[in-house]
Amino acid sequence: MWHEVAKTDDIAPGGMKYVRAAGREICLCEHDGSFYAVSRRCGHQNAPLNEGALEGWILTCPLHNAQFDIRSGTNLAWPIDHDMGPEEDVPEPVRRFFKLEKRLQWKTRVHDLHTYAVRVQDGAVEVDVPEQV
Repeated sequence: MWHEVAKTDDIAPGGMKYVRAAGREICLCEHDGSFYAVSRRCGHQNAPLNEGALEGWILTCPLHNAQFDIRSGTNLAWPIDHDMGPEEDVPEPVRRFFKLEKRLQWKTRVHDLHTYAVRVQDGAVEVDVPEQV
């Protein structure tokens, strides 16, 4: 079922917007004049993807930097380490914590995102959300 979720002017070129339709959280993305809709929550640890970065068609999670293709929802990259600067500048307890976190993050599977069909009619962006069973 099609749901109007935004107006085309609501999303800047290369931007994202959190929308809801039929009880689903969706991250609406604009790239190169086209609109894409994916699950709002990261397939790694449920972070809100609309708070991340969109570069071209690559959506990067704000929490652990997992990356996804907004066209297909495919996971492109596992979580990436955050750059903490030179190791000698990071206190030992923090280094131990991030070493443990890295080991755990790499064992957590990153699921692909669900994608939704999108259409634009009369300046309105609509998303096709199947009825929940």
